[in-house]
Amino acid sequence: MDRERQLNVDVRLMSEPSLWRRDIRDAERGDIIDSSWTREWMAYDSPEEALRAGRQRLTSLTRR
Repeated sequence: MDRERQLNVDVRLMSEPSLWRRDIRDAERGDIIDSSWTREWMAYDSPEEALRAGRQRLTSLTRR
């Protein structure tokens, strides 16, 4: 299985502030590999926006 298939984008609503964040997780272990909130303090107004950003970040991570 290649690395891209082992990673998933997870979108979650944060309670404070009431915005969406995106995490990239290892599918087997469930570990967070990259997070918009803890890595960049970046959050999104909608789950669609967070998912779009997560997919772009996943693409950049798997190209390395």
